[in-house]
Parts: sequence; C-alpha cells; structure tokens
Amino acid sequence: MTKIVVISKKDQTILKETQATKIQISQPSVIQLELKPADIQSIHRVGNQCVITLKNGQKIVIDHFYTDDFGSDNSLVLHSGPEQFELVEMDVDGKTVSYRSVNEFAQPLSASTQLNQVTTPAQATEVASEDDGSPSLLKAGLAILGAEAVYLLAFDKEDDKSSSNDKTAPSTPTGSFDSDGKVVSGKAEAGATVYIVDAKGNTIGQSKADADGNYKITLDDPITDGNRVILYAKDKAGNSSQSTILTGSKDTIVPDAANAQVDESGKFVSGSAEAGAKVYIYAADGTTLLGGPVTAASDGNFSITLSDTLEAGETAKVIVEDKAGNKSEAQSVEMGKDTLRPDQPKIEVNKAGTELVGTAEANSTIQILDANLQVIATTTVDANGQFKLTLSPALSDSNKTTIIVVDAAGNQSVPLNVSAGTDNTAPVAPTATINTDGTEVSGSAEIGAKITIKNSAGNTLGTATVGDDGRYTVKLSSAITDNNVVQVTATDAAGNSSKSTQVIGTKDTIAPSAPTLTIVYDDRETTKLTIKQGESTQDSTPSFEGKGEANATITIYKNGVAVATVKADTSGKWLYTPESDLAAGKYSYSFTQTDLAGNTSAKSSAFDFTVEAMTVAKASLFLMSEEQASVELHDQASMLTDDNSVFDVLAQHSVSSFGLNETSSFISDDQIDLNSLLSNQEPNNALDVISDDSSYLNASINPVSGGTAVSNAAFQTAWGTLDPLDQSLNVLPLY
Repeated sequence: MTKIVVISKKDQTILKETQATKIQISQPSVIQLELKPADIQSIHRVGNQCVITLKNGQKIVIDHFYTDDFGSDNSLVLHSGPEQFELVEMDVDGKTVSYRSVNEFAQPLSASTQLNQVTTPAQATEVASEDDGSPSLLKAGLAILGAEAVYLLAFDKEDDKSSSNDKTAPSTPTGSFDSDGKVVSGKAEAGATVYIVDAKGNTIGQSKADADGNYKITLDDPITDGNRVILYAKDKAGNSSQSTILTGSKDTIVPDAANAQVDESGKFVSGSAEAGAKVYIYAADGTTLLGGPVTAASDGNFSITLSDTLEAGETAKVIVEDKAGNKSEAQSVEMGKDTLRPDQPKIEVNKAGTELVGTAEANSTIQILDANLQVIATTTVDANGQFKLTLSPALSDSNKTTIIVVDAAGNQSVPLNVSAGTDNTAPVAPTATINTDGTEVSGSAEIGAKITIKNSAGNTLGTATVGDDGRYTVKLSSAITDNNVVQVTATDAAGNSSKSTQVIGTKDTIAPSAPTLTIVYDDRETTKLTIKQGESTQDSTPSFEGKGEANATITIYKNGVAVATVKADTSGKWLYTPESDLAAGKYSYSFTQTDLAGNTSAKSSAFDFTVEAMTVAKASLFLMSEEQASVELHDQASMLTDDNSVFDVLAQHSVSSFGLNETSSFISDDQIDLNSLLSNQEPNNALDVISDDSSYLNASINPVSGGTAVSNAAFQTAWGTLDPLDQSLNVLPLY
C-alpha cells in the first residue's frame, strides 16, 4: 500500500497518516504520497475527487481535494526518495500537466536578509514574510508540509553573535536514515555543525562534521512512516547552508484488521484486507496455522481454504501482515456466525445541523456518539436501507459527532465523523441520451448537480448544471460518432460523484472500404468459366460477383465512367451482369460502395479484360440431284470448308452425321425415317440453304410409307432456325 500523509497548510501539523485507498480532506492541506512520478498511470478529477491510478492497478481517491470551501487549494506532492519531492501540477480538469521538483524553490539568501537574528521558528516565519524571493530556508511548499510562505528553521543563539567577516554559506549537507530511522549520517563542510529540526522547528539532533566532513547523529526517537525532518549545516562563522529534507521511510503503521467471514461449510474464509498484504488464518490458539498466507488482490479481496474444517461454534483468527512486516490486530471469525463489518453509512446532514438522513445496511442500528464516544442517540435502518434522525443539540463546528452502523450480528462499521453539512452520499447515476449527430447529450439527474461528460481518453467534452426541473443538456466540444463512447457523471454540491452512465455515438461518418471483386465469369454454358485479370473472353455479357457491406449500393464503373448500380444483400454479396452486349475490345471495370449512412468508399482496383469477336459454327445442308451427287461427290460422305463450317452432304445412297472436326459416319438408307425427322419438335440443327431448284426427295431411293415428296419449305418450318452455338450435328436426311 502507498503511505499517505496529510498536512495542514494552516499550522503544518500532520492531520493524518494512512495507507488507506480513500481519504477525505477537511481543511486546506498538502497530501504527500510516497510515490515516484514513474509509479503513476494517471491523475484526473472526478467531481471534487482527485483519483490517482497507479501502474500496479491500485487507485487512491482523495475526497474533497477540489473544493472552494476551504478558501485555498490543496496540494499534491510526491516523495520519491531522499531529497526528492515532486509537486504535481494540474489543469482545471485535474489532468496532470507536469511534475515539478520543489527543490527549485530554494535559492541562496540575499545579503540583506538578517537571518542571524532569527532565534525561533516564529521569528523565522516573520522574516520570511518580508522575503525578497531568495531565501535559503525551506518553504513549506517545498518542504515538509507544503504550506506556502512558511519557513522552518532553528539557529543556535550563540552562533548568531559571530562577528566573523566570513559570509560564504557552507554547502548543503547530505544525509540519510538507517533502516530504523534512528541514526542520520552523511557529509557536510568540515567543522560545520549539522542540525536536524522537526516540523515544529525544534532541534532534535546535532553533530559536528569531522575533518573529512563525516558526521553522525543519533536521535532520541526514530523518524518513521513518512515523517520528515529538516537538515542543514552552519559553519563556524554562523553562515547557514540551504536546507534539505529527510524522510523516515520505515513503515511501522499496523494495517487495519481484516473484514472476513467463514463460509457455511466451514472450509473457506474470505473477505477484504489491505491490498498486497499477506493474510493468515490461525486456529483459536493464535499459533496453529490453518490457512495462508495468501496475498490480497489489488481491490483487497482474498479467499483462503482451511486445512481443517471448522465445526459449528469454532473460531479462527485472521491476521493481516503488510509488506513491511507489520501485523494487524486479529479478527475473530466463527463458523455459523456473521462476522463481516457493515459499510459506513451514506449520509446527508442539513446545513443547520439539525437533521440527518442516510442509507445503511437494511435492519441495522445507527448509533450517534459524542466526543467521548458515548452513545447519545440511536435509530433503526428500515428494510429498504433508509434512516432519518433529528439532532439535538444541532451539530456545529464546535459540536461534532461520530456515527457507526451496528448490524444484527453486532458487527460495527468503521466510525464516520459527522458535522453540519456533511454529505457523503453520491447522486444517482444520470440518465443520458445523445442526439443523432452526436453533438449534444441530454437527460435527467439530481437538481443542482454538475454534469460532466468525458471521452475514453478522460478529456472533458462539456459540462452543465442540472436545472430545477431535473433536466440538463450539454453541447459537446467535439461530436461523438462511429460507436465512440463517453461517460456521463453527476457531482453534487458536496462533491460526491455518481456512477457514470455510458453513452455511445451512433452516427456513421466512416467511409467503407472499397468493395471486393470475387470472380468474373463467362456463363454461356452451364459450366461457368472464370475470366482472370488481363484475359480474353467471347462472352459479351460476362458476370461480376463481389462482396461489400450489407445492404450497400455498389456503383459499377466501365472505363472510368459509372454505368450502373446494384444492391448488396444482407450478407454483403452482390452480382452485376451488363444489360447489353459489349462490343469486341478492351475493358476496365472498377467499383465503389455507398453504405446506408451515405458514406462512399474509394474505387476498387481495376479489373481489365478483352472481349473477342465470336466465331459462329454454321451448319449448311446441300440437297442436290442424283445426277449432281453421282457426278460431283460420288462416294464422298462430307467435306469441310476453310472456316470450319460443317456441310452435311448426302450422296445418292447414303446419309452422313457430323460433329465439328469429326470424321464421317454412314447410315444406310433403310435406317432413315423421314416422317420421324420432320415431326421432331426440338431438332438440334436447322436447314440452312435450301432451294427447290437444287434438291428433291426421291421416294424410290428412300421409301417413306405413303410419302412421295416433301417440299423445302416443309423442312425449314419443321427444323426452325440454325442455333450457331450447337456444336454437334445429328443425322439429317440429305438427297
């Protein structure tokens, strides 16, 4: 745990020393943390709280750090080592601006400052009030307790009367404590006297440096637990060095007792303790170890499995040991009994100090104690955790009280000091909604509370005060869009901050990425043929298939010009096929997509390809006379022209059937059924060029039952128009 020392700016007295993770300030103070700047992850303001998050995950909350009630600001100082003090400088939002070494406040004395006449701390303070800005004495802002314009120094009166002409101040001595904080040793000017002065200005030790400049001072009482002393040297001529500060680092503060309980099985003990401390479970004798040690988590939680199960009525003792080896008082836990302390109550006291209302553990008892810790009033918390008390006499600055919660099992909360106007109850978390553009947040919260809106980086985007109707509206300094999140908190007049409400900016301002072209294909046949980048195709209407955002509009660009749009489906898939044939030539296609919010992507990479002119396979049928066939073809079955057109040729006594580039085959006359051919409703081929002058049907050669001759027109009607894509020719009767 981190040691925290709270020092009054008014009189430099130490108000509190603790290792708690949350403290409350009641007057202008300097808060000293035993930390280095490198230990800190962030420091920021939440209402009137200063929230310090360490890199190890620990959080320290200083309540009422930001408030005008005290008439002056509080200060935060880090003590990172001997003679190393860093003043934390923050902006109005509590965001850390820088760490400034407080040693820079210490400057050499001016010749006109009559410090040799100062004999008491009070006189030193008086001289400081007339300072010209160059004192060698340690300012409280620099020094032990950080109160500006206060100097702590004590001088030996006999030395002040020196009439020496030596006006040169000795160098600042060095020094350090031993491990127990009892002995200070270091280096100083040879022959100079080294003094140690406490926070009240009392000299608590001194020693003369030897010829080598070494000195050692043994103190009557050790300096521990972050307490500080001032170290300076004075030479034989009475000149005083600049002061430095030594801090007692030994931790002797006993940690708080655990808050633990045995589970119903008697096998486990769980609860909370100082974060990072070791927790032990001992038997009732206090010596037999039943479980542990385990280390309490960063939030203080722990759980220990016992080696021996406790029976009903049996007790055990829980001991907490901090990193310095300090052990807490034992907390007794009992099988079958509630031993958990209730939380401190959340209360509000009116400014007149006559009425106290609050919340605490349901059905517990509230006790009001006087200055002597005697119970002077009680009340019962109802089943909803609410309670109310009328205070008589009224609370005031001179009449304060303490309140504790006692649960049904008799466990008592940590006492809470109460005065008129005390309010430690956080407001209810505000309601909040954001407008469509993400520029304004509105909602409801506690009347008079301050609404603060911060982004994920902790930057304040806007504030407002809740009106008498409980409503507020905050205009944001920058819009929240694209699912970015802000936190909305309410801080009441006492500085208590609510839990935050999360608001998400839903406006979409981000353009989608370019759509993806998955495949381009030639779909003239039942089998799709992929067309790759830079390839050629004879398909004059190739298909483009791709992927984009769900329901986006895809714009198609042909040679850089938008020619069409298609809609992506709910999965983002889209398909485009040109509505008209593409002429032979080279083409470059690219695509963009526009999402439902109207944001348009950049163009996709171009897809380039070439459309070639298509070669048509023509089937031609020549019908000729017997004389022509016998004279011109005789026994030939077929011939192919140079352009691969197929000619089905029938000689006088034969029929041939061809596929492209296939050899002939012969079918005898008695296999031909002309009627069947003419009645076929889906012929594979059509007659191409037929004229009555060049062909006829010879029934004697190819007898057809009941048939004599069929006109060319009848052939054409029955067979239809030639399909140029059909690349196989079935049997055709040619004469």
